[in-house]
Amino acid sequence: MPPERSRRSRFPASSPGTPYPAAGTDPVVDALPGRTAGMDQLTKALRTAASGTGAFVTVRGPMGAGKSALLRALAVQADSVGAVVLRASGAPAERDWDFGVADQLRPVPAGFVVIVVDDLQWADESSVRWLIDVAACALVVTAVRDGEPGAEIALPGPVVRLRPVSSAGWSQRRVADCLRRQPEPVRGVAKAMAVLGDQAEIGLITELAGLDDVTGGAAVRSLRSLGLVTSQRNPRFADPAVQDAVLATMTTSEHDTCRAAAAALLFDRGHPAENVAEHLVATRSVLDEWAIEVLRAAADTALRRGQHPIAVNYLRRAVQAAGPERAAVLVELAVAECTTDSLLALQHLCYAIQMCGSRQDRAAAVLRMPIAVLGAALPLVRDVISDVERDVRQLRDRDLSLRIEARMRYAGHTDLTELTDSTTRLRELGPEPETASTAERELLTVLSFSAALAARVPAKDVAALADRLLDHVPPSAGQADEMTQLLVKTLCAADSPLNAATWTDRALARATETGAADDQAKLWVSRALVAVHLGNVAEARLMTKNVLEHVSGEWALVGSDAMLALAVVALKVQDEQLSERLLSSRPVEVDNPCTAVVFDMVRGADAVARGDAWGGLRCLTDAGRQLDQLGWRNVVIFPWRTTAVRLYQQLGDTGAARILAEEDHERAVEWGAPAGVGRTLRVLGGLTEGAGGVDLLHAAADALSTSANRLELARTHLALGLRLRDQYEQIAVEHLRRCHDIAVECGDQRLVRQAGTHLRGEVRRAELTRTERKVVALAVAGQSNQEIAHTLSVSIRAVEKHLTNSYRKLGILRRAELAGALNHPF
Repeated sequence: MPPERSRRSRFPASSPGTPYPAAGTDPVVDALPGRTAGMDQLTKALRTAASGTGAFVTVRGPMGAGKSALLRALAVQADSVGAVVLRASGAPAERDWDFGVADQLRPVPAGFVVIVVDDLQWADESSVRWLIDVAACALVVTAVRDGEPGAEIALPGPVVRLRPVSSAGWSQRRVADCLRRQPEPVRGVAKAMAVLGDQAEIGLITELAGLDDVTGGAAVRSLRSLGLVTSQRNPRFADPAVQDAVLATMTTSEHDTCRAAAAALLFDRGHPAENVAEHLVATRSVLDEWAIEVLRAAADTALRRGQHPIAVNYLRRAVQAAGPERAAVLVELAVAECTTDSLLALQHLCYAIQMCGSRQDRAAAVLRMPIAVLGAALPLVRDVISDVERDVRQLRDRDLSLRIEARMRYAGHTDLTELTDSTTRLRELGPEPETASTAERELLTVLSFSAALAARVPAKDVAALADRLLDHVPPSAGQADEMTQLLVKTLCAADSPLNAATWTDRALARATETGAADDQAKLWVSRALVAVHLGNVAEARLMTKNVLEHVSGEWALVGSDAMLALAVVALKVQDEQLSERLLSSRPVEVDNPCTAVVFDMVRGADAVARGDAWGGLRCLTDAGRQLDQLGWRNVVIFPWRTTAVRLYQQLGDTGAARILAEEDHERAVEWGAPAGVGRTLRVLGGLTEGAGGVDLLHAAADALSTSANRLELARTHLALGLRLRDQYEQIAVEHLRRCHDIAVECGDQRLVRQAGTHLRGEVRRAELTRTERKVVALAVAGQSNQEIAHTLSVSIRAVEKHLTNSYRKLGILRRAELAGALNHPF
């Protein structure tokens, strides 16, 4: 006998008039959309059976259609109206056991009886005949799963047909069991579909399964009957869970063989390289030469689309195959890895160089690499490039030597000694070096960039050279390559961004016409840097937001150096939300140490804006010292000392403030860029009392009158207006008006509010009183009004009054802006 699996429910007969539940009120049925009509039919049959008339009803549908749930709902309903419910189910192993299902149900009592049988397709013939006979005096409701062996059984009575609506019951085990019961052609088609995935077409499926069209079509129809497939012409699995389950039934060897066959089939049919490559990376089979070329082509397509991780995946599979092109594939892999893992990219480049057969090939391998990656690890770059440098010298190819030297020099731009050597090399080339060849321009671009970072040669000389080099780059190309991006940074650092502004405007217009989104994003980065060094903070903010929205954390789209440029912009714009977005979108690890340091500066400035003066000061000074150790001394592009001076001043350490301000001014004078000289003079003027301080502020205004950065001039006019308000009110008002007008042009709303407040008659009252300064300092330090009142032994009302007056005098609207107003940024 088969194991007992019946469940009998014998409830007392209900009293006359016991109502039947309304269709659709059962929670099990309600959870299955589209099942109300089926439940209505079963409820009608149940009413008929209650009067003593039997019936046979069949519920048909594929797996996942809800047949079992509907039968359970009927059993609950029958119980509720007093019927005796007998339950049973068929099983594949019991199909040859006579009366296997019937024995689960017998004996059948007299009276109101409902028999519920699930999976009748697996019942033995004797049980089916017995159920048909019993239906003369009882309600028999059975469920048949379409597509299964035995599902074509002929049964009497009405049929309730269900369509699949849920994959909730499609566990891997259920799907696997279902497929195992199918004939080989059906299993083969299911596996072919699972392997082909989105490329599944009826012709490809049947060929991969090794079937003719007729047999393959019949197999697809069987899968449709089972509810596993949704279409005949372009078959697709009804749910991803089905594909996963089919793949789980395949052995490793079977899966590998099928993937390799799918790749060859798609290649022969002329499918795109990326479709073929998807299968090649999933197989461990030995790859033929055509397969390696397909992977390389697919990787190239992925790189052009900005899909660097996908390209890396393709090339790592290709490089596993031995062959004469292994060195070339390794180079391509290194290039693709530059945006995902710079150190690994350099290691692969090193392996490739060792495998290259000629000096020219080794040099070409180095030149393939994006220059930005060479700044990730100087010792490793030396190991990679030093031998190539010697090889190139032996070739006596001047242009090749200059191009390799340019990359070696860039690799040293994060090292103090290397920066000093590059500055010396630039001086040796004279005031008017040759710029005729591409190789000469590449070397001069890197040397001028290094000189701008070190800031030990006159800014005007470096700017003049960078302008000459930029004149060789046509903006009509609509893109900014790595060398052009370096030139833009150099010109900004030298306070000479006007030529770069014209170039980026034209290049952006061209990129917009061509619709090259990634090129446009790279140009937004350059334009943001130019705008902030022109003082146009509104435009810089807009460009930066555009870039952040475009990359969405995928910095590979614009290059790793873009992070450094945007960090500089964030420092100067002083937009809290922008800084937070930039900090949250940066990678966990940044390869370039200088980029990481500048991000620490952004974090410090953000802490100051949030009221953490001590924490912000520590962050800024620590990062500043690291920049000094790396040799990055440019005070125009990294003006962190200005905020640090204000913080020292606020915290009462005027001695440290003056030392830092004088150091900053000395560096600015050595570099000679007007923006740096003028800003540091203004800071010194703010630290100096009396006429000496006014003279310094006037000197700052004179220096900034020749600067491209209009916002620095506006800040100086504000400082002069506030300093002169007591003795020379009319002159002070004029300075404030100039500040207001320039700030409006630059889009600095905070500065506009400050100047506007004083111009509305607040000039004489703009100076904070001693008590107001104490209250503001404590508020910036993070104390609440109650804590400030306790510290100063005054009432909370007095604290509120002092803060209100301070807001008005500082031209701000809320407590969060106090730190920014006191420590006016960079």
